[in-house]
Amino acid sequence: MAEPGRRLVLGGAAALGSALALGGTAAAGRAVAAAGGAGPPPRPLALTHATLIAAPGVEPPQPGMTVVIHAGRITAVGRTAELPAPPDARVMDLRGRYVIPGLIDPRTDIDSGDFPPVRRGVTAFAGPGSTPLDGVPALRQESVAVRDAAAARRAVRRAGEGGAAFVRVHPGLSREAYLAMADEARRRQLPYAGHCPDAVPLAEASDAGQRIVEHLHALLLAASTREEEIRHGLARITVGADPYRDRLRQIHRLEWTAVRSYYPDRADRLLDHLAANGTRITPALAAHGDPQGPDAAYLRGIHDHRLHLVAELHRRGVPVLAGSTPGGDLHEELEQLADGAGLGAAAALRAATAEPARALGLAGTAGTAGTVVPGGAADLVVLAPGADPLRDVKAVRRIDAVVVRGRLFEDGPTRTASRRPPR
Repeated sequence: MAEPGRRLVLGGAAALGSALALGGTAAAGRAVAAAGGAGPPPRPLALTHATLIAAPGVEPPQPGMTVVIHAGRITAVGRTAELPAPPDARVMDLRGRYVIPGLIDPRTDIDSGDFPPVRRGVTAFAGPGSTPLDGVPALRQESVAVRDAAAARRAVRRAGEGGAAFVRVHPGLSREAYLAMADEARRRQLPYAGHCPDAVPLAEASDAGQRIVEHLHALLLAASTREEEIRHGLARITVGADPYRDRLRQIHRLEWTAVRSYYPDRADRLLDHLAANGTRITPALAAHGDPQGPDAAYLRGIHDHRLHLVAELHRRGVPVLAGSTPGGDLHEELEQLADGAGLGAAAALRAATAEPARALGLAGTAGTAGTVVPGGAADLVVLAPGADPLRDVKAVRRIDAVVVRGRLFEDGPTRTASRRPPR
């Protein structure tokens, strides 16, 4: 695994023929610094008598296990009765407690300044990304309004020169600008991730090499028999003083049309295409909250359909990633995936550990990130006594300690993380 500050290869790079990069390990290093972990490496740490969930969704829980950590790495894993702790180690007896891999948040619009607290168990994330590239007018003030292909290429060049690990894509980008951005990014070995623009079919974005697509808007549209009509509606959207909310209200109306014209055969063909390309989907189910007001009924219908689509993604072999939302909570997303979409706790945990590790290029040739194995990075979460996350994924909220690159943080654990208010 690369050292902090180096770029890492994004999953699917070979298919793109370029060294794509998202900054996962550097992000973990920033997490340590933000949590006050500066200074020399601590002495070895031995977590003993733990119930270890080393690879959620792949391996069963292993009771009575010891994990030995030194210099930021996992140096040994074995049964406590057979694996002695190093003589100079700090020993933590974790009887009744569960140990899982550190959570990895693949959300693309997170910056080091608003990194989720380490005490929530998030030990790595994607970043730093470029200023978002959007259409004209841009939905957010911080975005770059890209009018044409030439502007898109300039924006990608500036992103690379500015040290961005990847280019952020927002939904208003035109098809012409998107394809120019994709071409320029490939030339500069710079990845791009985020939304699939409204003007770009999801299959085309997948073929172009976008390996992480956030939200389900594009999938809703592509699975509809009224796709062309809805695309015309997207092109006619107008915004006023509050561009983001104005657009969102109109998008929801069009999404409801897509839900009512859903065609499973179209969806199946598309999902098989995404799976063959290795495209990952971050549904962001928790982004929409509990709908209120006069539109609540059909908004709930849209949400229920999103849950169905996530179940279909999982069934057809499209990797699903658990990503938080701005001001949101990765734990809530885990619960939406496990319980709402019916993936179950093990698959939901995998969507926040091994799957994003692969997508962000953290897994490397040994495939160790997002799991607990000797030689892997020492990024772990210790859950409270009796908090079995495979029985109930809500147990992941009950954190007793977090280990980030070998450093232990156990002061003031959060037992119940706050939920994002509905909008």
